[in-house]
Amino acid sequence: MKYLAFIVITLLLSASGCKEKKASGAAQPAVRVELTSVGARDIAFTVNTIDAAAVEYGVGISAENAVRKTATSTTGPDVLELSWSGLEPSTDYTLSVRGIGPAGEEGKWETVSFKTAEERIGVRSFTDVSLVGYWHREPYKWDAARFAPHVSWKAPDGTEQWLFEGFIFLEGSDWIHGKTLVISPSGESADKSVWQYQLDLWLGAEGSVAELEKACASVADRIGAPSRKRGVIIGIPDAIMFQRFSDKNSSTTYWGDGLDFASTEDRLKALYWYMDTARAMFAQLGCKYLELSGFYITAEEIYLPWDIDVNCQYKNWDVIAPAVARYCHASGQGLYWIPYHMGPGYKYWKSLGIDQAWMQPNWYWDLRNEGRHPFSKTIAAIKNADMSGMELEFEYSCVASQMKGGVMGPDGDGRLVFTAQDVPALQDRVRHYMNEFKDAGFFGEKSIALYSGTNAFTQLATSADASDRALYDEICEFILGNRK
Repeated sequence: MKYLAFIVITLLLSASGCKEKKASGAAQPAVRVELTSVGARDIAFTVNTIDAAAVEYGVGISAENAVRKTATSTTGPDVLELSWSGLEPSTDYTLSVRGIGPAGEEGKWETVSFKTAEERIGVRSFTDVSLVGYWHREPYKWDAARFAPHVSWKAPDGTEQWLFEGFIFLEGSDWIHGKTLVISPSGESADKSVWQYQLDLWLGAEGSVAELEKACASVADRIGAPSRKRGVIIGIPDAIMFQRFSDKNSSTTYWGDGLDFASTEDRLKALYWYMDTARAMFAQLGCKYLELSGFYITAEEIYLPWDIDVNCQYKNWDVIAPAVARYCHASGQGLYWIPYHMGPGYKYWKSLGIDQAWMQPNWYWDLRNEGRHPFSKTIAAIKNADMSGMELEFEYSCVASQMKGGVMGPDGDGRLVFTAQDVPALQDRVRHYMNEFKDAGFFGEKSIALYSGTNAFTQLATSADASDRALYDEICEFILGNRK
């Protein structure tokens, strides 16, 4: 039932785990509650107790509606890992917990509000997604205004339509702590605290996802809710075996929680913790227009045992990728991936359990080096591997309003070689992507993933330069036309 009767179950703690009663009188028992996972029909949570011999807990409308049960057992630790099942999907609930002292003293009710996940049959497939969420590139904050041009398109005739179906939040490094979130030949690997920090940036109460929800709510106020919630896909960091991957003698226990990343099993434990934490944090946001659709492999290459890679034995993708896919699928969520041009593993994306995979052409940056990434090779690879679609890529170097005053743009190797004079040619390269997609017979058949660098899509949309706005409109028409 939607309004589940609030049933309080008493779980008594062992005498060894209880705090000793003060001689001057009983201390008031207290608890601290933290949701650890939220599904469509169940939740899991942790309760820390102080001066309590028991805890009472329940899920429902309020603690006052409790239909209580009592127990006589005297077992249990000070930290309890508890769960509740039988809930209704997409429903607001309150979890209430209180401590009970050794002499029956009743502690204060602590409550946590949450919304169960939307129950879906099968993994969601997207016609179009936008890659967002970078926090190491200025501007750092992804707010509602920055998201707005990705969420809806206001056409030249004044009509407005919902735009991207999904949003992939990804990040490769933590510029605050100086740690890397993906395997890198240099730099120090991110530990658990940095993983949590990144989740906070995206899924905290004032994080990027909350801002995306605001942007969606604003559009819904103007043109009505979308036919389906917009999808949120959270990037997964690499569980890097070594504290410094370039130094195979560096620590494998740097991550924390007593895990040793020399063990593939421990690395998977860390990844499962990350995914569970993301799910719980998303549920706390109570989004009306967004759903957590799955997770994204941030690494752009997946070396497998038969590939020529001296470091393959330290990556274990042949075990990790299928295991992560199964963990996603167990909750009705998907696993998504975008390799670089001909990136290792692209041929085997389906056998690894990945649900959608797009190919990066990387052709945009070849203006100074034609032939490096031939488009014909990209199209053939997408067809031969039956990939989900193609990435449409560009960055600020094609935005006229950003390339004024001597500003330089990078090529594929990061060298600042593009100038304002290159903007028309780079804008035409973006159009070439769309034409190649159509010429290959992909239009209306395959999916589009948009990579617009740090902020280029929003810059095109908000530019006063006519060529910038025209390109933005063309891209939006292309995306919506492909969906139709």
